Amino acid sequence: MKLSDIKKGFSLIEVVVSLFILSVSVITIYNLIISTSVSSYELEQRYLAKEVANNRISLIHTLEKSLKPTERSGEMVMGGQKWQWNETINNGASDDFFEYEIFVRLENEKTYIYSIKGLYKK
Repeated sequence: MKLSDIKKGFSLIEVVVSLFILSVSVITIYNLIISTSVSSYELEQRYLAKEVANNRISLIHTLEKSLKPTERSGEMVMGGQKWQWNETINNGASDDFFEYEIFVRLENEKTYIYSIKGLYKK
């Protein structure tokens, strides 16, 4: 065979292998994007739940300061979503403080997204 008789181009095996590599790459990138989107959503939910808890802490320290152990619950809209919070106020280890615990979840969800404990002066 002469050099001029050889045809230039890709063989079928080369095309199949390159398409396989391309499809694996595309699937990997797609999974990365989906994973990032889910993580971003969960992080946003946790941030909003933390802000609901921070609002409750501010109210506990100011306008809604409890003078005895109690349990309270309620709802709040934040970030366009309805949140439910539950708080428990108990006597602290010292006679000078109350201990509070706040749990926050989305409305109609069973699991709490965020919880926090703290103390405030009687």
